Amino acid sequence: MKRILSLLLTVLLFAACVPTPEVTEYRREENTADFEQAVSDIPESFERTETLSDGIRLVVHAKVVKPDAPLSVGTVTRTPFDTATAERVCRALFDEAPIYEYFESKRELAEYILTCREQMEAAKDALSEAELSDLASTLNDMEAALPNLPDEGKPASYGKLFGYDNGFMMVDTGKPRMATFQARADSRNILSFTDLGFRKHLIEEIEPLKVSEEDAVRQAEEILKKLGLEDRFVAVKTGVHPVNHTMVDQMLDSKGYRFPQRHERRYVVFMRKIGDAKQVYSEQIQYGATDGGYEEAVFWEVMEFQFDNDGLVGFHWQEPGEVTVTQNNVSVIDLDTAYRAMTDWLKASQNKYTYEDYGVSPGQITVSVDRIELGMSCILGRDRTIEVVPVWEFFGEIEYRDASQNVRYISLLQHCLTDETRGCNSICTINALTGKRIDRGLGY
Repeated sequence: MKRILSLLLTVLLFAACVPTPEVTEYRREENTADFEQAVSDIPESFERTETLSDGIRLVVHAKVVKPDAPLSVGTVTRTPFDTATAERVCRALFDEAPIYEYFESKRELAEYILTCREQMEAAKDALSEAELSDLASTLNDMEAALPNLPDEGKPASYGKLFGYDNGFMMVDTGKPRMATFQARADSRNILSFTDLGFRKHLIEEIEPLKVSEEDAVRQAEEILKKLGLEDRFVAVKTGVHPVNHTMVDQMLDSKGYRFPQRHERRYVVFMRKIGDAKQVYSEQIQYGATDGGYEEAVFWEVMEFQFDNDGLVGFHWQEPGEVTVTQNNVSVIDLDTAYRAMTDWLKASQNKYTYEDYGVSPGQITVSVDRIELGMSCILGRDRTIEVVPVWEFFGEIEYRDASQNVRYISLLQHCLTDETRGCNSICTINALTGKRIDRGLGY
């Protein structure tokens, strides 16, 4: 059943990482800052154009995001999840819904098999004979497993989260498909809840997503209040995720097929505040910290909530930690100095050899920066401690423009060109205390 489980769960993958050359260290004045004056000195926008090595261009046409509270220095202590915390989260997410040891029921799997076969018929013109054959073989294996599946699950206690099968439990929220709740502590501490129900969205009419950004933030904040954490986290990103309910959906999605209508959910990402200031956020770094793309030393505490028209359908909390501020209202290097540190690194790291495996000419590559943010972030300190420091974060994309002037994007970690990006992609992180580049993949 592990194989079947893996087919039913969707994994989001997106990360990028580049080598870390030595760069000049820029130092700030060693004093505290006049916060209001420091913020007023930061420009609203920033524009530069430069040529890097081998004809690669750097184009900065960026909005500058200023901190909304004084910046600080401190440490973070990891706090692994325990049974009491997991139970508190469960109560906040789904009240008194019955919980069970993980199981796949005959009814659910039979419905899944039937839906996949209906989808295969509806989408047969978009799939190859080999793909249809592979799908049919997998569905036949699932059908053969049906007689040995239970009709219902065994009730479980919250302690079971940390005791068997990588912490999987089932939750009966009253929807057509049972929800899952999982606690992981293998390489990272993660609590996850998924309650997507079951929608045959190549077969049935799908109601458009009606949840607004404001509604989603409000619902998420209500859950944080139930957890007693409303003052410790702040929303840093919102957006919409499509839902792939079946392996047919996933296969069509990977081929670039655009569904005429989709089941979607709106997500809100929160991060723990450092003092009163926000942490900078990158979706690339969030998923790089959980999908194995980045080192385990990278500390990245995130809460992500997902909502559809029926309410909460997803929750993900990774790497909880307690923050201790050791110095408040610190001074930082200015944007011009941070920009020089970034260009020093880009000139040392970006050249024709960086992209030779992609078969593209460096003269057709542009490093494009469209947003710069001054905020807080976590780094790896001495003896693998976790420190919090102010950073200048440069966001954007590495763009490749072909002979027809079509723009594609380069993913260094995945070693491929892509037609779309997920946004919030970190080009470079500069420690705003020292002026040194932080390698996001290593954490320092």
